[in-house]
Amino acid sequence: MQTSTSIGSEKVLLLDYTMPSQVVMFGNLAVSVEDAIPDLPEIAFSANLCLEELITNTIQYGLGNAPDRAIRIFISRSLDCLEIVVRDDAPPFDPFKSVPTPDIDAGVDERDIGGLGVHLVRTLMDEAWATYDGTGNLITLKKTLKQ
Repeated sequence: MQTSTSIGSEKVLLLDYTMPSQVVMFGNLAVSVEDAIPDLPEIAFSANLCLEELITNTIQYGLGNAPDRAIRIFISRSLDCLEIVVRDDAPPFDPFKSVPTPDIDAGVDERDIGGLGVHLVRTLMDEAWATYDGTGNLITLKKTLKQ
């Protein structure tokens, strides 16, 4: 893990964290996220919910629960925005295009399985998208900061 308070540009890198692909490691990640943005506890909480959901899906489905793969998390901040990037080396997958939007008004018995986590991410963040760069998935989350 590496933290920084200045990188000499408008966007400041606050966290560069690598975790093994093990869900038991979320506690350490959560503390690191909170430490990276101590003045934004509500956003840190939302970021941790989103990270847990997205990374759990990556570990279970993308990496087949392999415990020895690296997942890297970056948090950067500008004056008006917090940006979170999650990088993994799983096969290409875009949860924002591949997962259907759930019918949250349907009863539990009528609702299709899946999609609630992605819906949660879309609700808590202002922007969310995924790309594949040929070596891994990059999930980017952005949250506008109130001035």
